[in-house]
Amino acid sequence: MCKRSLGDLDGSASDPRSCKKIATDRNHLLDVRRAKSLLLSRLNGKELPLKLYGLDNEYNKLYSLLKQTVTTGESNSCVIIGNRGTGKSALVRSVIRDLQATQQQSVSSSSNPKEQQQPFCVIRLNGLTETNDRLALNEISRQLFEEQQRSLTEQVEAEKRSFSSFADSFEYLLSLLKAGTKGSLPVIFILDEFDLFAQHPKQALLYNLFDAAQSAQNPIAVIGLTCRLDALDLLEKRVKSRFSHRQLYLFPSSNFGQFLEVAKGTLTLPEEYAASEAFNHSLDNLFQTPTLNSIVRRIYDINKDIRMFQKICFTAVHNLKPEAPFFDINDFVESNLEQKADAKIELLKEIALLELLLIISMKKLLEKDLTTFNFQMVYEEYKESLNQAKLNNRGFGVKLFKKAVAFKAFENLQLCELVCPIDTAGKCPKEFRMNKLMLEPAQVAEAVLKYDCSILIKKWATGAA
Repeated sequence: MCKRSLGDLDGSASDPRSCKKIATDRNHLLDVRRAKSLLLSRLNGKELPLKLYGLDNEYNKLYSLLKQTVTTGESNSCVIIGNRGTGKSALVRSVIRDLQATQQQSVSSSSNPKEQQQPFCVIRLNGLTETNDRLALNEISRQLFEEQQRSLTEQVEAEKRSFSSFADSFEYLLSLLKAGTKGSLPVIFILDEFDLFAQHPKQALLYNLFDAAQSAQNPIAVIGLTCRLDALDLLEKRVKSRFSHRQLYLFPSSNFGQFLEVAKGTLTLPEEYAASEAFNHSLDNLFQTPTLNSIVRRIYDINKDIRMFQKICFTAVHNLKPEAPFFDINDFVESNLEQKADAKIELLKEIALLELLLIISMKKLLEKDLTTFNFQMVYEEYKESLNQAKLNNRGFGVKLFKKAVAFKAFENLQLCELVCPIDTAGKCPKEFRMNKLMLEPAQVAEAVLKYDCSILIKKWATGAA
């Protein structure tokens, strides 16, 4: 049956060898798709890496802290501080994942309910989206409902309908969190962008959460994540008095070798994946090439943010296919060049030639130590340069545009925010209002070299004429 269907697919008689080859190709195709899905999920932040490099001590401390909340009902609070890209979110998610895995194992392996680890609820809030306490309350209620804690959520929704103000409903929800005992359902609050919650009026959310965690009733853990070293200084005295002052500091990779291992771990496949050994071996060889090492080294020297490397990896992962199941170094090189591209230079490549000539004229004024100028000064510089080129029999190949046409091009540059006015609109005519060029001379020169224009214009812009 299998042979006949496979033979019908390729239009030939059923052959065991061809059947095996087709099946192998199909399995290989599915493996590549599965590997791409995993790697893209890691790059998007949906999946965790295989290993957290250099965070063993921080992992053990946070795991022990949350395990006490989940198993013994001990409430805790902690703030994790570190630069962006140091692994704060990955650390918290790894601990939560391992606690949930331990809970499932205890449920499946133990027949005694007293020996089973108690289930817990995780509430995730972000200071970028929950910009006030009302939004935070709605998000807490929504996530409690998704965690299927219907008994608590239905009470909240029922009471909210009878309340006349937000303060009453907020107070009631927090009273529910305080009303339990150590045997109640543990709740873990994860506050991403913790410093933004400190900017809420009166810091009501933080005060009540820390107060609930301090009360020895319903087990609650509050974990804050922030990149600001002075985040605790933003807290009011009454909030600080209810905070446990536990702090975990995460630092960037201490050496380039460790950062290289973190980058490699982002693209490493687990052992249960088919052909993972060959894939990981090719990945090791790729990271030994000077080209990729220089790309990673540049990121390490700039800010040590692993997410910059992950942005470069998207193209290479996307181009994986059964015919080419391994990474190509050229994909990393091209993606790196795109990431390094200057947005202003790319914008200059799309403007009109007259607008480019005005930009070059402003660059010439900057070289004369004139940091601010008006349209009349720019047009005179533009006009003088064209006339001088004609006298030297080196015309730029363009005619001298009228002042009205040039002023329209000048206004387009203002709309693109390449030229910014520094004078307020008043009785002064538009062509005499002072402006400032929002580009560096080096950016102008680089953009002109990439622009499709005559060699004489390029020489004029770079000063090689």
